[in-house]
Amino acid sequence: MLLDGSVATELRSVGHAVDAPWWTNRALMAGRGRAVVRSIHQAHLDAGADVLTAATYRCSREELLGLGLAPGSGTAWMVHAAVGVARAAAGARPGVMVAGAVGPLGHQDRERLRAEHGWLVTELARCGVDVVHAESMSSVTEAAVVVDLATNAGLPAWVSLRCPETDESVVDAVCAVRECGADLVSVSCATVERIDAVLQAVRERYDGPLGARPDAADDLARACVRWRTDYCLELVGGCCGTTAGHLRAMVTAPATGS
Repeated sequence: MLLDGSVATELRSVGHAVDAPWWTNRALMAGRGRAVVRSIHQAHLDAGADVLTAATYRCSREELLGLGLAPGSGTAWMVHAAVGVARAAAGARPGVMVAGAVGPLGHQDRERLRAEHGWLVTELARCGVDVVHAESMSSVTEAAVVVDLATNAGLPAWVSLRCPETDESVVDAVCAVRECGADLVSVSCATVERIDAVLQAVRERYDGPLGARPDAADDLARACVRWRTDYCLELVGGCCGTTAGHLRAMVTAPATGS
């Protein structure tokens, strides 16, 4: 499967501000901005993406309340708007999935994690997403909470893990998250070279469903095509800085051996 690229990068490229505290939520507030987000999803789909990620990465209840949105319907509206835009772009194309992104909150308080992520996962389920994607996680504890919540909501759970300095810590995290019930685990938020080293280390101990989401690079397409074969990846896609152009290059790049 081919996951889409960075909506934030594409928004910046057409002049939309993507900065704290609004991030991609700003574009969802008005019809014109939502049309731009839909066009980005459409471009990624046209480039060959099989999975569109709704722009809910910054839609935790805590973050939305911090923007001054009304509790309840106000915060839920933002989640439903993001998923609705992605679903509209997917249209009736067969096989296209819409993933609901859940971003990291960055702390280890399980009760608070369950409350905050539980609210978002519940709203994503109400919106009818096909999968919950816990993106750019650096904590097994937090990833495990999202996986459990998604499973209880009857949804598949994917987890993408940031790549720290040591390969062994990533391998341990991949195995731990899979044991918690994740349907697919990917490594992300790093250079092509770093992702390659991590994939090699992971495959020495882990033979489960695996994916990769490197940051933008000139050799990204060639690397992703090679990794699909060398590391038996089920999912590839783009992380920071990636665009529809990167996805198109992945689709058209010739298959190569290691």
